Amino acid sequence: MTSYRILAACAGVLIGAAPAQAHHAWSAVFTEEYTEIEGYVTEYNFKNPHVNIMLSVTDEDGVETEWMATGPAAPPFRRWGWSESTVEVGQYLRLRGRTSRTGAPMIVMVGDDIQAGTFLELDPSDGSVVRAIVGDVAETAEPAALASLPLTLEDGRINLTGTWLGGPRGRRPPPPFNEVGAALQAEFDALDDPAFATCSDPGLVRQVAFTPHPMRIMQYDDRIVFEYEEHGGRREIFLDGRGPETSEHTRFGHHVARYEGNTLVIESSQLLANLASGGGNALSDQTTTVETYRRVDDPELGPMFEMSMEITDPGHLTEPWVIRWVKIYAPEGLDFIEVDCKLPLAPS
Repeated sequence: MTSYRILAACAGVLIGAAPAQAHHAWSAVFTEEYTEIEGYVTEYNFKNPHVNIMLSVTDEDGVETEWMATGPAAPPFRRWGWSESTVEVGQYLRLRGRTSRTGAPMIVMVGDDIQAGTFLELDPSDGSVVRAIVGDVAETAEPAALASLPLTLEDGRINLTGTWLGGPRGRRPPPPFNEVGAALQAEFDALDDPAFATCSDPGLVRQVAFTPHPMRIMQYDDRIVFEYEEHGGRREIFLDGRGPETSEHTRFGHHVARYEGNTLVIESSQLLANLASGGGNALSDQTTTVETYRRVDDPELGPMFEMSMEITDPGHLTEPWVIRWVKIYAPEGLDFIEVDCKLPLAPS
């Protein structure tokens, strides 16, 4: 046992990052060494882009240190039955996770442990187990009725209005880097990812093409509004073909949208240079994108749509990079969980 009551550290355990975890490339931010920590809960942050549990951990000399146990975004926790009340301030917990590569008092909780009842509430007086920290997943006797959603709006346009959940992943080939892009990728360190290091908001490609989490679409006569749960992103895109008001580049850029038969097409330009994902994949400020949305309903899963994004970047790519994914309709609606990004702790 080390000075911080670090329990049962075991090096060399390899796991594959779950989809909900891969967007920050945690395999690079944290080590492959597992550690258990015990302490009193000082904060429980059931928010996006990550759920965090802060523990006050006391070493054998009586010195207290604040530890952060960080996990995936809130949507997978919600699927696993967790909520704002699953953990309470003042509880004494034992948590397991992979240690920070920087030596900071941080662990990352992985999906298998979160669902398996590995995390425990203990009686601090004798160390006995009070309960396993697991989600409350309601069981139903019968499967839910298959959702329905008209393929078109009343005026004949494709119907995308509603809240959509992460569905089967589409084609995500590696980016076709040129020499500049390849050199930047070779130098990329996940610890320098602004979304992790400084809680910076992601750019268009990362928010749209790489998030596996819920999104909402609202269609109006003159515009379309997109809202994204994980980072709280919002896009309002007009349909009148208006040009940009300034030449300024922004993280979401300037959009032009139109309907083509049963497809919605969105073209974007004036984007800031940004990372396409938590694994790096830097794109330059010459990037333009074309998104297409079409319904691909499934007889077993119900209403679905496929998004295809073609990314063109003469600065870092040799040819267009095409990414596809599918979203599944959530018929009863879904309240988005708030965003409250927490900065990583500094090395002790």
